[in-house]
Amino acid sequence: MDKLKIQNNYSWFLSTDEKIKEVLWKALRFRARGYFHNVRYKMKIWDGFNDFFKKDSGRFLSGLLPEVRMALNHLAHPHEVIDEREPFEFGIKSVDENFLNFGVEPIVLRDYQVDYINMAIKNKRGIIPSPTSSGKTAIMKGIIRALPPKTPTLVLANKKSLVEQNYDEIMKLGLGKVGRLYGEKKEPNYITCATVQSAHLLKPILPKIRVLIVDEIHEMMSRKPKQVYLALKNASVRIGMSATAFKFGGTDKSQKYEVKGWIGPEFLAKSTEDGKLTTKELQERDILSSASCKFFRVKQPILQYEIYLDAVTKGIAENEHFHDIVTKLVLGLTGRTLIIVERIEHGDRLQQHIPNALWVRGQDNVETRKIIIERLKKEQGELIAIATSGIFNTGINVFVHNLVNAAGGQADHQIIQRFGRGLRRAEDKAHLQYFDFIFENNPYLEKHSWKRVSVLEKEGHQIIVED
Repeated sequence: MDKLKIQNNYSWFLSTDEKIKEVLWKALRFRARGYFHNVRYKMKIWDGFNDFFKKDSGRFLSGLLPEVRMALNHLAHPHEVIDEREPFEFGIKSVDENFLNFGVEPIVLRDYQVDYINMAIKNKRGIIPSPTSSGKTAIMKGIIRALPPKTPTLVLANKKSLVEQNYDEIMKLGLGKVGRLYGEKKEPNYITCATVQSAHLLKPILPKIRVLIVDEIHEMMSRKPKQVYLALKNASVRIGMSATAFKFGGTDKSQKYEVKGWIGPEFLAKSTEDGKLTTKELQERDILSSASCKFFRVKQPILQYEIYLDAVTKGIAENEHFHDIVTKLVLGLTGRTLIIVERIEHGDRLQQHIPNALWVRGQDNVETRKIIIERLKKEQGELIAIATSGIFNTGINVFVHNLVNAAGGQADHQIIQRFGRGLRRAEDKAHLQYFDFIFENNPYLEKHSWKRVSVLEKEGHQIIVED
């Protein structure tokens, strides 16, 4: 009889039936995004497809087990299951809204947070797709508290600031045995919050890790994180967290199946009608801030024939006309304001126009970023901060009244994540003013501008465009 052999990283469908392997191979192969630019494709040594089921060996990533099992059941193909994974059970079988309602910062869990924690306990592998600013940190804390004591656990992120944020929150559980691993911090423990760049330092103990939690999983599919996942041979619990786990609105099937393959399928929240939790629903429930979205037209300088990179440089980063518009806008705003830029030189120029603005970049250390992030959470009166998009696109908690996207961009996940930075509610903030720009001075920039409008409208936001 054919066999389905299961391990934590890879599984195998062992069969001599070439027809059924052909079916699985065809169903689980997808074009890579931008494949036609690849040198191997141009040289005709690669067809542009990534195969998630190997026809010769029957190997596939274990997160795709639901797809393979569904296909085998649909085809009524008999097979024997050989599960070689070491059994793992959570210490808590299910949680309710009061599971984290204790300590110095008690949390009453919302219905969807309870759903996602219980889904993680039951299924052990999967993606939590809760929208930006909806409280994914509380979900992560709930999962960790439900583990048996002293379970070797790795909480992985791609930025030091995210590691610090996760570490601080997990410490509030009072479990002890929590460590950090990045740069100057080398203190692994039973629960280790680490950057993916430093995770290789755990190489001797990675095979002993039983639980993996990946923050902002959509950013963690490059070669380095996959090397870490591969070393986690005994991590049968794998949870990915992101409002936008699948990039470009899920149209990049290759990226989508990599995420699902290494982690697992998306969880559905029982407390919602169709299982999907939306930003609009959370705004209607007063969990997230209401928002107004205004786009201003930028018409100068005319860059009709500039290629994209030059258009970004001349039309955004070095565009004094644009800097004047941004300056006039933010100086007329009240409350805490965050300006997102893409390039260092852009932020430098804006700070010359707004000398009182705080300016935080990738080169700033963790303590400097922490100070600015805290001020963006609590400062009373007027505060303007400029930050590169890499710092504030994902994960960082701030409570701003005004968010100015001066970075452009067109990728769905970046736009949604960026917008979500401002939707957190605070005692002095229940509404977000979001400002963006229609760059009519270049065809590439204009196309991307209208893409941002389209993405936000799809998310349920009303857009106003003004001169």
